[in-house]
Amino acid sequence: MLVSGYAGIGKSAFVQEIYKPITQKRGYFISGKFDQFGRNIPYSAIAHALQKLVQQLLGEPDQQLQQWRSHLLTTLGNNGQIIIDVIPEVELIIGKQPSVREVETTEAQNRFNRVFQQFVRVFCSKEHPLGIFLNDWQWADFATLRLLELMMLDEQTQFLFLIGAYRDNEVNPTHPLVLTLERLRKQGAVLQEIVLAPLTLEPLSQLIAEMLHEDADSGRALAQLVLRKTEGNPFFANEFLRLYSENVLTFDAHKLSWQCNIAQIQAQNITDNVVELMLSKLKKLPEATQQILRLAACVGAEFDLHTLSIVCDKSPKTLFLDLLAAIQGGLIQLTTAL
Repeated sequence: MLVSGYAGIGKSAFVQEIYKPITQKRGYFISGKFDQFGRNIPYSAIAHALQKLVQQLLGEPDQQLQQWRSHLLTTLGNNGQIIIDVIPEVELIIGKQPSVREVETTEAQNRFNRVFQQFVRVFCSKEHPLGIFLNDWQWADFATLRLLELMMLDEQTQFLFLIGAYRDNEVNPTHPLVLTLERLRKQGAVLQEIVLAPLTLEPLSQLIAEMLHEDADSGRALAQLVLRKTEGNPFFANEFLRLYSENVLTFDAHKLSWQCNIAQIQAQNITDNVVELMLSKLKKLPEATQQILRLAACVGAEFDLHTLSIVCDKSPKTLFLDLLAAIQGGLIQLTTAL
């Protein structure tokens, strides 16, 4: 399944909605993200997604973990180290593995693709279907695109739901992603696609009405303004309501309702550039928080307090307190890990 649309249109939020139905059926749902500045690191997005899966398995009861260990050892044979080189946590399940025989580049690439497909198949079964969500496919590296192409054409792989999200305005007819999708369709792969469009007036009115606990008609004037300012982009609409309405929306205690000053809101400036919008939010953070985020960005899209404490030479507790402003502002998200 391909989900496309502009930045901020809600692709990630949309895909995350299928997490519950998949896990309710005892399936696994994992996600990874291609990095605009990490295209020189092959397989990083899918390896990161499967790393999360392995972390989930390590938290399962010993009996279940032993079953996974047996299944993986049987499937991978003497090639376990190939997977460990990409996903080091696998060694915690199958133990240390012998070195693999060195071969020439093309053969090594073919061997890796074959072994990686075998590895993924282990987790795709009727009892435990697997959903993999990979975001920002417009930044995918060639090696990963080739691997995904092989996975899509592999008739032995079943009970796998591969979801890719990308910004369709950032790819052209000669983009590697487009060429890969064309080859897949020619070879009979079934690709479904959902294109997310901006919000129109009616759903935006409903959204604002629910936020203000009013009926849709009462919120229509504000919705029309938000639509005009943001062109229906959900991210911009949310940020507009968060940043630009905080001083012009007041609660009337007598009428028990929210009142907004449309004229005052109209006077507010809002950028149509996501980078400028994020920068404006960052500049409002305390200087200590900004400095920590600069160093965190050097670590990567994801970081942990232990690593960051070494980089910043501060205790994890101090770092967390300094990062609270960024967390509360929605600039970074907390995740749990083993």
